[in-house]
Amino acid sequence: MDNSKSIVFCDALEVLDSNQEVLKDVCSDIKLFKIELSLYYQLTDILLKALTSEEVKRAQRYHQLKDSNRFIICRALLKYVIAEEKGLDISQIHFEKKANHKPYFPLDRSLFFNVSHAGDFAVIALGNFELGIDVEQIDSNFKYSDILSSVFSVEEINFISHSEFERRTFYKFWTRKEAIVKATGKGIDEEFINIPVLDGAHFVSSSLVDGFTNIEVRSFNLNADHTAAIAYTDKNKGIIFCKIPKAETLLTFFNE
Repeated sequence: MDNSKSIVFCDALEVLDSNQEVLKDVCSDIKLFKIELSLYYQLTDILLKALTSEEVKRAQRYHQLKDSNRFIICRALLKYVIAEEKGLDISQIHFEKKANHKPYFPLDRSLFFNVSHAGDFAVIALGNFELGIDVEQIDSNFKYSDILSSVFSVEEINFISHSEFERRTFYKFWTRKEAIVKATGKGIDEEFINIPVLDGAHFVSSSLVDGFTNIEVRSFNLNADHTAAIAYTDKNKGIIFCKIPKAETLLTFFNE
């Protein structure tokens, strides 16, 4: 029997904002790129140029145009930020998938990334260790009480139910769990309920987090209606928000 233990540490995040658009001049362990999707819908025809034929087919399989556009924007901007980060041409940026279906960048296996979107926002996370990001739009009509017992521990449910901002606390805990399973690559399974997400340090069985010895999780808000969490598999890492260029700049870039 494997009795090894891992640490999961959860807390709020103080993010350092960057005014720089030149990514390689920004020094941080983790870079987050906040995307307001509505600002880029007009560029989808141009952004398609950055996608492979398989990615174009994937975009076309979405039933809703908004979902298709969101995929195009997120995938093209992911390629853009990696190309800028690594000093490569965007045509060199392509992805493959691991056995657990988590995508990776084959030209640099030391680069890790993750993308999440909800409502009108998406976030891209880049780092040099496994990480996961989750964004959720706070839905005032969602009856989350129906799923509490299937995804949260008794302690977590009690904390949510006694919270001053109960709905926001639900989403804070949900995004933390989602970010953790995305970082570890395990996905949601029957052990999802056992992943601890209260503030502070938790000792857990290493098998719960796919053998990683340390998971740190930070929660933050994108605006009043969108909340997010990032999980990463290393300690005490600096996190910075980097700017995505404006639509006009990207239009020139992708038309070159």
